[in-house]
Amino acid sequence: MNTLSLRSLITTTVTNPALAARQLMSLNLGRETLWLALALAVVLNALMHVLSNILTPLQDPDIQGLTNSLVVFVVVVGGGLVLSIAAFYQVGRKMGGTASFNDMMIVMVWLQFLRVLVQAINIVVLIVAPGLLAILAIGIFLLGLYITVHFIDQAHRFDSPLKSLGVLVLSALAIAIVITILLSLVGGSILGLPANV
Repeated sequence: MNTLSLRSLITTTVTNPALAARQLMSLNLGRETLWLALALAVVLNALMHVLSNILTPLQDPDIQGLTNSLVVFVVVVGGGLVLSIAAFYQVGRKMGGTASFNDMMIVMVWLQFLRVLVQAINIVVLIVAPGLLAILAIGIFLLGLYITVHFIDQAHRFDSPLKSLGVLVLSALAIAIVITILLSLVGGSILGLPANV
């Protein structure tokens, strides 16, 4: 994929996310390629995150050190991304969707690459006009939600953005439950608390 087609795909993702999703899935990338792309996207996101934290350090040095850790960020974001892909795939299939795991993977990995671009824009805004950052964040969140719903819709061939929104909400609930269970199992040991407390 050359620079021109990348620029075109970015534009299409924003203006017509359904078409962009179909274009992505038509690439028919192999599972190994998708896993490598996922790893690259997560690492790039981690680097941008650390750079942002350096520019705007937190007051608490312990938290600052934790948020600046590439390893921690990669594990959290990478695990969260894989969990999200699996949830969107499984919940969508339960609701009658027909997406393959590769279909769901490619659209979600592409969103991660777009997130790198967004983080770069945020850093520029932070330097040039920090007062606009909150407004920009709200706009990006809404746009990201819009794109994600259409990507899920196309991957599962629902032809119903409302149904795809349902997949998104149910997946978020399922992920929250899984994380809560995991934290209840390992959280105590991580925090140095007895297991029966």
